[in-house]
Amino acid sequence: MTIGKRIINHKQRKEESLIEAFRHCNSANVSDCMERLYSMNAYIRPIGTGRKIVGQAVTIKAALADNLLFHQALLMADPGDVIVVDSGRDMNYSVCGEIMYSYAKSKKIAGFIVDGCVRDVDYLLAEDFPVFAAGITGRGPYKKGPGEINVDISCGGQVVHPGDIILGDEDGIVVIPPNEAGQILEKVAILKTNEENSLAQIKNGQWESSKLATQVGEQLKKDGYLFL
Repeated sequence: MTIGKRIINHKQRKEESLIEAFRHCNSANVSDCMERLYSMNAYIRPIGTGRKIVGQAVTIKAALADNLLFHQALLMADPGDVIVVDSGRDMNYSVCGEIMYSYAKSKKIAGFIVDGCVRDVDYLLAEDFPVFAAGITGRGPYKKGPGEINVDISCGGQVVHPGDIILGDEDGIVVIPPNEAGQILEKVAILKTNEENSLAQIKNGQWESSKLATQVGEQLKKDGYLFL
């Protein structure tokens, strides 16, 4: 039986230009354009000064309090990858620290997302290496396994497939299916144009007559609200 001891080397690769296009997007807009269904839960937050993360997912399904497979994934990952770890939201043991951050940064790994805890926050405050996690604890992990690499996992309440495009910033993290990425970017461009128009209307004192403000009033009337 291989369950619990699978290490899969391959994942779907997308064009670098497509992935980089998301670097100019914010997670909130992308989430809106994905019907608000693909954002991780708010408990996964940026730790340190690195607040933007973009890349394709290398996934890890880890045993509680263990980072053996995390170390192997670091050896396998390509520049620009995001390592996404399902640690079972364990809040008692960290699964990575300064040595792993330093090695990942030297390989130009895009960053880590950990559904669990990390440590050595002083490094993350001093260096621009993005790490998002559920918490912080100085208690370190073991290296015994079991675990799996590049399998489907759950992180922050979202299913993450190997090769999914990950976009994270101060508003949160969104998981983007690669085969939908082009269409999502088109929707984001339209949304950004609409937002710019709305901000211009506010600046010019025209918000009350804007499409959105008008829609609010129409919806309230339709729902039977009384203005007393």
